Amino acid sequence: MSKIVVCIPTEFDSRTALARALESRYGTDYVFIGRVFKSTVTGEGCEMEISDREPDLATDFESGRDKISAATIQHLNRHRQVIYLISRDTGHDVCQQMAKFTKILLNAGGIAVKVASAGVFWEKAEWLERQDSEDIFDLYRLFVGLVETDDIYYSCGMHDFAKADVAIAISEDIGLAIYVMNVFNYYRLTESPILQDGHTFQPDIESPVYRLEWMADREYAPDSWQHNIHGRWYLSRI
Repeated sequence: MSKIVVCIPTEFDSRTALARALESRYGTDYVFIGRVFKSTVTGEGCEMEISDREPDLATDFESGRDKISAATIQHLNRHRQVIYLISRDTGHDVCQQMAKFTKILLNAGGIAVKVASAGVFWEKAEWLERQDSEDIFDLYRLFVGLVETDDIYYSCGMHDFAKADVAIAISEDIGLAIYVMNVFNYYRLTESPILQDGHTFQPDIESPVYRLEWMADREYAPDSWQHNIHGRWYLSRI
């Protein structure tokens, strides 16, 4: 079963401290009771788990992205607890909701963001800037990462949007591969086409044409948060 899982480290030392910070910033608009975080205004909510300090978290952020500020690393080294927001529902609207809930907790005192269901990491300011964007591509980038292996490039996190990921041969130029995968994913988020094995895709008139082949996700174990139950579309250049 797919889940959207967002990790937000904080410097709060207790649930009470977090509750006070939320109340100070938002009054009674957002509350968490037991394992539920919700808006009292809209009634929308998700699961919420709070864990103790995770010693390797700063290292995870440093190894998970190319650049992260020294200030953020310092804050991560001082974090005391980690909040996990979890949704068992997926899709565009759910991603929007989870992005907003993440913003609320960042504004209340969160340090940074790891989308654990995609393996992508964000500075606080970056998340806040993209979350407010009306461009679906910005929402896509928050929840989907691109990965390079010895054999393929592939996207990870499209299951957050209830869709299959995409893969392309490692022999493709990396710049072109990134472009093709992003355009393919964006096309499916905005157009929702019905795809089948043997269909072709061309990101623009000057780019190569690719043939589609669906395959199961074998990169991640079925119990991994990053496993895509919808599989992956492999694009072969014609």
